[in-house]
Amino acid sequence: MPYTIAFTQHCGKDRRFPQQQDSLWNGEAVFQKRNLLPQQYVAHGESISVAVADGVGSSPRAEMASLCVLQALASEAPDNLFDRRMVGRLHEQLCKRLARGETYGSSTTLAAVRGYPNHCEVLNAGDSRVYRISAAGVWQQLSHDHSLINSLIEQGEAEAGVEYASFYYALDSCLVADSEESEFAIHRRIERMAAGDTLLLCTDGVHDTLSDAQLQSLFNPNLSPKEQAQLWRDAVLEAGAPDNLSLIVVRYDTRDGEQGA
Repeated sequence: MPYTIAFTQHCGKDRRFPQQQDSLWNGEAVFQKRNLLPQQYVAHGESISVAVADGVGSSPRAEMASLCVLQALASEAPDNLFDRRMVGRLHEQLCKRLARGETYGSSTTLAAVRGYPNHCEVLNAGDSRVYRISAAGVWQQLSHDHSLINSLIEQGEAEAGVEYASFYYALDSCLVADSEESEFAIHRRIERMAAGDTLLLCTDGVHDTLSDAQLQSLFNPNLSPKEQAQLWRDAVLEAGAPDNLSLIVVRYDTRDGEQGA
């Protein structure tokens, strides 16, 4: 099964925060660029692995946290189980490198996918997201936002679909460079995939700037993954890009290498 993978990054337009705190793993290399123009390549093989991570801006060295976690992910053997224990190893590496001195407490989200010909495995901690767009154009969010509002909804103390103050949408779990903070929430999901399906991985600089409805309205299955990444990137920049943005588009191609409709 060939997979076409496109990816892009931008540090955003807020001049008060010029540093890129996101990191991106495209299956071949880890990137942390202020302005990474859309690129794509075709991967062949039984599986692929991609991820985005968003350093938490309120933590000491957010950019180091996201980069450390994705470098650790990139070093994982492809036959290692894609599960909570693997994320635990990423957290151990984060603590080993940063849980001391001025980097203590550096934090990051994570959204990672391992794709196989007939399914994908999704792991996320925090609010970076993974969406599946079927060949028929049906959207699903495969990740789960670890936010205060979602915790309150799960506990029956808030209602889904009701608008609350912005405070309630803050993170309530992510990966932290602190060995005492090992009970972070991890969401894992396995989803069936087929030729013509698309995956979108993105940090909140994308999904907080463009609503789900806007992301969906801009999706065109006739575009290549690179063209689609460019379209979403342009829309975020045109909307002001108040935060760092990173996104990856993965297209499950047909077996002859042509994109599904």
